[in-house]
Amino acid sequence: MRRRHNVSLAAYLFMAVCQLWCSCYNSSASAFAFLSSVSTGRLGGALDAVPSTDFQMVLSPEFEPNHPHFFQRQLDLCRRIITEDATTSYLEGDQIGVLPERHRFVEHSRCTARFGEALLQARDHASSDDEYKLAIYNAQSLVDYVETSLDKSNNTLAVRNGLLDDIAECLSTSSLYQFRKLQLECDASDSDFTPEQFDLELIGRLYYSAISRTKPYLREVGLTFDHTGFTALLALCRASSATDCASMSSSKHQYMPILSEPGARLDAALSNHFNAITVTGRRFFFSHHHGLDSCRPKTRGKHLIVAFSSLGNGIVRHEFGGSLAKLNNQMSESFDVLYVADPAQSWYQKDDRGGFNGFAQYESRIKAASKPYKHVSLIGDSMGGSGALLFSHLATESVVAFAPQVDLARDDHVSRDDMTLLVKEMFQTRLFENAEEAIKKGITLFVHRGVESSDTQHTDQLMNRLASKCPIESERLKIIEHSDCNHHQIAVHLKQKGHLLEAISTCLMSNVVM
Repeated sequence: MRRRHNVSLAAYLFMAVCQLWCSCYNSSASAFAFLSSVSTGRLGGALDAVPSTDFQMVLSPEFEPNHPHFFQRQLDLCRRIITEDATTSYLEGDQIGVLPERHRFVEHSRCTARFGEALLQARDHASSDDEYKLAIYNAQSLVDYVETSLDKSNNTLAVRNGLLDDIAECLSTSSLYQFRKLQLECDASDSDFTPEQFDLELIGRLYYSAISRTKPYLREVGLTFDHTGFTALLALCRASSATDCASMSSSKHQYMPILSEPGARLDAALSNHFNAITVTGRRFFFSHHHGLDSCRPKTRGKHLIVAFSSLGNGIVRHEFGGSLAKLNNQMSESFDVLYVADPAQSWYQKDDRGGFNGFAQYESRIKAASKPYKHVSLIGDSMGGSGALLFSHLATESVVAFAPQVDLARDDHVSRDDMTLLVKEMFQTRLFENAEEAIKKGITLFVHRGVESSDTQHTDQLMNRLASKCPIESERLKIIEHSDCNHHQIAVHLKQKGHLLEAISTCLMSNVVM
C-alpha cells in the first residue's frame, strides 16, 4: 500500500469520468420525482412513522457484520436518514453521524457491509443539494426494497434470492475482462510503479464499467446509477450474506468474517475486477528470464525472486519490474521473477474464492514455484513488504521490505470491514513467527523506511519482537532508515532519487552465490 495524500481524490476523479461518459444521477424518473417531494421537507409514506430504535449512530469497526443486530442497525440508520428533517442544509451534515476522519466509503466502498453508514456519509458530506437529496432517496429506496423482500419471503430474505450471484456473474463476463485489458498499458509490469494520475483514471473507468453492468440490479433495488448507489448495493449484499455467528460456542468465531457462498463469490468477483492485472487468476505471474535483452543466453536460472504487490494508488498491480529487469541484465547468471499480487487488498489474507484461506493458498503456490530453485529471495513495498515478511520463512536468501505494516490493528489504512481484529492479530502472529523462523535459518531481513512515525512504529515492533525472542539472530534484521524521506512512499522516493536499483541490488543479492 502506498499512502495517498488525499485518497478521496480517487472518488472525485471517478465522478468526473462518469459525468463525462454518462448521466450518473439520472437513474430513473422516480429520482426526479423524489427530488421534488423532498424539497417540501416531508417524504410521506409509512416509513415516516416508523420509530427508530435507540442505537449508536456509527457502529464501532469492531461491531462486525456477523453480529445478529448488525443488519437491523444499518437499516435503522437508513430510516433515520429518511425521517430527519430533509430540509436541513447539507452544509450542516458534519454535525450528524459519520465522523469526519472516517474515509472507508471512499477508499474501500466495494469492501464494506455498512450500507446505512455509507448513505449517511454520502448525505452528510454531499457537495450539493442534489447530492444531499439523492442520498436520502437511496435510503428510502433501500428500505422499501428490504421491507418488500422480507414481506415476500416471510421475513427470511432481505434481498432477492440469487441477487448476489447475478451481480457476481455480470462482473465476471469475458466482455468486461476484455474492457479491463484495453484500459491497461502493460500486463507484466515493465516499470516499477505507475503514476498516481494514471491509476486514479483507471479506477474511475473500472467503477464506470461496473456500474454500467450492474444497472439492472441498481434499478431493481431503486438505487441511483452512481458511486453512492453502487456502494449501497454492494454493502447491502455483503450485509445480507453475513453469517450470524452469535450462536457459536467459541467466542473466537464471533469475530471471524464469514460470508455465505454467494457473498464469497461476489467478493471474489469484485476483487478480480478492481485491479490492474489481466493474467489468469490475477494473483500469480511467472516471468522467466525477466527483462533479459534478446542477445543474452536464456539458460535455466537458479535464482527466483518473489515480488509482492502493494496497494499502490488504490489499485493493485505488479511492481519492481523495471528495476528487476535492469538488475537481471547486470547479473552474470539471470534470475526468474514470480509476481504475487493480492487484488482483494487484504494483506494476503483472502483467497481467490472470497474466503480467508489466503495465507495457506499463497504459501502453497509460492512453495511449489520455489522448488526448482537453489536461491529464493523476496521483495515488496508497503502491503507487499508485509507480504515479503509474512512469507519470509520461504526464502533461502535475503528478504527486502520497504515500509511494511506489521500491526494492522493500529493502521487506519486497513479499512476493509472483514479485516476484523482477529484477522489482524492472526496476521501479526504469523508474520512474527515466520520472521523468527527466517532469521534462525540465517536469512537476512532488510527493512527500508523513512522517518514517518507510523512506519517507524511498525518496524520498531518487529525489531523489539525479534530481539526478545531470538536476541542473537535478531542481528539479521537490518533497519535502513532514510532521513530525507518524511512520508510512507520510501520505494518511490528512492526511485525518484535514482537509488532504488542500488538498494535492491545491495540487499537482494547480498548472500547469493551462483
